[in-house]
Amino acid sequence: MGRRKTQKFINTKARNVTIGLCPECKTIGKVFLLGRPGDERGKCEKCRQEFEL
Repeated sequence: MGRRKTQKFINTKARNVTIGLCPECKTIGKVFLLGRPGDERGKCEKCRQEFEL
């Protein structure tokens, strides 16, 4: 019987997603970051509204 290797945990969180407060619908959840660094915009997962950061 062979040795069972343990699985490594893989971070599946996307790099352009953060957790924050949406100013449009006032919910706390995932906020997608759009645009280049320096002039980024946020997009709420729940209400799909774009807003300035």
